This record gives sequence, C-alpha cells and structure tokens, in this order.
Amino acid sequence: MLGQIARVLCWLCVGEIAARLGLLPFPAPVTGLILLYAELAVRGRLPDDLGVLADRLLQFLGMLFVPAGVIAYLDVLKTEALPILAAVVGGTAITLFVTMVVVNRLGIAIAKTQTQELSQPEEAARDVNS
Repeated sequence: MLGQIARVLCWLCVGEIAARLGLLPFPAPVTGLILLYAELAVRGRLPDDLGVLADRLLQFLGMLFVPAGVIAYLDVLKTEALPILAAVVGGTAITLFVTMVVVNRLGIAIAKTQTQELSQPEEAARDVNS
C-alpha cells in the first residue's frame, strides 16, 4: 500500500509543478489525478492496493473536509447558531416522524397481505370439503 500512496503523491506533485508553471489551466490536484488516471489507462488495469487505498481514503474523506469547512465559516456559525441548530433538530424530528408513519403503514399493508395469503388456502380447502 505504501507504493500506491507514493504513486498518488508523485502524480499530485507532478500536478502541482504543472500548475505552478502554468502548463495546464486546472488546479494542481485535478491535474495530478488526471495524470494518475492516464497512467492507469495506459497500464490497462487498476492495482489491487490502489483500490484498497481509494476505499480507505473515501472512508475518511468527510473528516478531512468538515473541519476545514467549519473553520472557514466559523463567524457565520457563531452568528447563526440558533437557526442552524433549530433546522438540524427540526429536520431530524420531521424525518423520524415521516419514517415512523411510512413504516407503520407499510407494516399494516404487509400484515394484511400475509393474512389474506394465509386465509386463501383455508377457503380453498373448505370449498373442496363442501
């Protein structure tokens, strides 16, 4: 896996150099990942370790961006804390209530269907015995 980390960092470094020199009009990480993709396309296969690395990075991607977003908008969060908190709590409560209603109605419908399916063989047996 260390080799794959080195591969990704190498292409990100090349992308940074290309962006600083003004060779491509893309941000450095985008350039690096395009070059990584080009290398993998030429090779024709994705190394297993690179797939594992990508899965691991995606697991922790939220933790990498959320703190930066919170710090960038800290002044807005301080002034608008009460409306944000109300929206989060209210949205969660509404989501839970709607989920409860849907699951309850779905459960009742499934129970009725199963009851009808169980009663149909009994009715058929009564018709045969009559």
